[in-house]
Amino acid sequence: MPMHDWTKVDAGVYHDFHNVWLVGIRHALNHGVLPAGYYAQTAQRVAEVEADILALQSGAAEPPALPTGAEPTVAVVQRATPARRPPGRRLQVRDGRHAVVAVIEVVSPGNTKDRENHAAFVEKAADLLASGVHFVLVNPFAPPRHAPDGLHAAIWRRVTRVRNGQPPVTPTADRPLLAASYCSSVRVTAAIQPFAIGEQLPDVPLYLTADEAFVTLPLERTYADAYLEVPAVWREVLER
Repeated sequence: MPMHDWTKVDAGVYHDFHNVWLVGIRHALNHGVLPAGYYAQTAQRVAEVEADILALQSGAAEPPALPTGAEPTVAVVQRATPARRPPGRRLQVRDGRHAVVAVIEVVSPGNTKDRENHAAFVEKAADLLASGVHFVLVNPFAPPRHAPDGLHAAIWRRVTRVRNGQPPVTPTADRPLLAASYCSSVRVTAAIQPFAIGEQLPDVPLYLTADEAFVTLPLERTYADAYLEVPAVWREVLER
């Protein structure tokens, strides 16, 4: 199913769809995508971070070893040395018994509506990566005027030492939307896939370990299932 232009409808319609999509992603993760020893929850708060979806490692038993060494099927994979961050900003991201290994964020317009909100989202991603939590960013909206390089570029510049090397991927006029998956380790890895309205969503990796073991996050399938729940009157607007 092609990505729709969600700027055609008001924020409440997208927010309703957003909630359904997140539940669909959680269901997919917990029913066949995540290996034994891992599970997902939606709308959780850990430390000072509000997350759309958390992937957690069960404390009941050690999960089986995951295969490593595979490269994700995306347009660009970037790796760089992480920048040092003050210890006081690092989060101990745990929920008491089970460790959080990854956070998935599907962007809403409010995340980037002004410079303050945009910067807060970037800091959230940076703090998670600094604390060893992997991160997935799915942005179905073009960058705002006050941040034309997009969220990924801002996150990449914030978390790495790269200044004169390979520049971060930025949106283009023909493919302004973007999904990016980050692996936090001794280096930061970003698997990036730009896309556009009218294209199918890319399926991106969900990293679970520091040595880049991942499962594939089924964005396209879960988006299509969630879209069926959009009221017909709004589907007509979106498909017009």
